[in-house]
Amino acid sequence: MNMLRRFLLCLWSMAILAAAAAVGVCAFRPAEMEYILSRLFNLLTGAQYFWWLLLGAFILLICGMLGVFVSLARKSALPQVVIGKSEGGQVNICLVAVDNVVQKAAFSVEGVREVKSRLKAAKNGVSVKLQIALPHDINVPETSTEVQNAVKEQLQTITGLAVAEVAVLVTNVTGKAVKPVKEHAAI
Repeated sequence: MNMLRRFLLCLWSMAILAAAAAVGVCAFRPAEMEYILSRLFNLLTGAQYFWWLLLGAFILLICGMLGVFVSLARKSALPQVVIGKSEGGQVNICLVAVDNVVQKAAFSVEGVREVKSRLKAAKNGVSVKLQIALPHDINVPETSTEVQNAVKEQLQTITGLAVAEVAVLVTNVTGKAVKPVKEHAAI
C-alpha cells in the first residue's frame, strides 16, 4: 500500500474514531447529545462553513472508497523474472527462489560469514547486490571475486537466468568466528 493510501486510510480511521467517541459520550450524557446535535445542525446550515464541509465530505468520500478498494483488492504477486518463453507460454521464477540460490552460492565460498542480498529484475536478466562479512585473515579481493563467480555460475546453472551484475560490498572484516546470518530482500 503506498503512502497516499495509508494516509487516507488513517484519516478515515480517525473520522470513525471521532464518530464513535461522540456516540459514546451521547450514550452516557444525553444532555451532551442535544448540544452536539444543535452544534452539528448549526454547522451544516451555516453558509460560512459550506466549502469546509464540502471539503470534509470529499475527503470522507475518498477515504470510504479507499476502504472499499483495500478490502476488495488482491494481494500483489511476488516479484518474478521470466526464465523462458515458448509456444506454450512462459516460465517464471520468483525472486525469493532466486535469492535462495544466491545465498547458498555465496555461503559456499570459504570464509563468508554473513550475506545480505538484494535482487532486482533487469532487462537482461537479474541484478544482484551482496553485502558480505569476511574473517580478518582472508584475502578480500580474491574472496569477493570468488563470491561473484559462484553466484553468477549457480544462477545461470540452476535457474538459467542471465546475470546482468553481481556487485559485492564487504561490510565487515571480523576477527572472530561469527555464525552465518542470512538476510535477503527481493525488489
